[in-house]
Amino acid sequence: MFQDINKPEPEEIKYWMTQINLSISEASIELGISKRQFLRFLSGDTEAKKVHALAMQMLWILHESKKDLVKKNSTGVKKIKIPIK
Repeated sequence: MFQDINKPEPEEIKYWMTQINLSISEASIELGISKRQFLRFLSGDTEAKKVHALAMQMLWILHESKKDLVKKNSTGVKKIKIPIK
């Protein structure tokens, strides 16, 4: 996901956000940092550290595994329940 895990680029962070459909507010909450700090990462004023990149990758992995679970659960099999008296 990131070319250099020690220094993720702002473009890579923006791409990460689009891949898991997070807004700036949601992303900052998920990462446990302030919105202001996250905006600094996006603008390039402050470099994101390795710990931030690893947290972003973990969130991406969780998002992908959730998508896989949804796919497995929606197999197309329909069940009809008929109450018996």
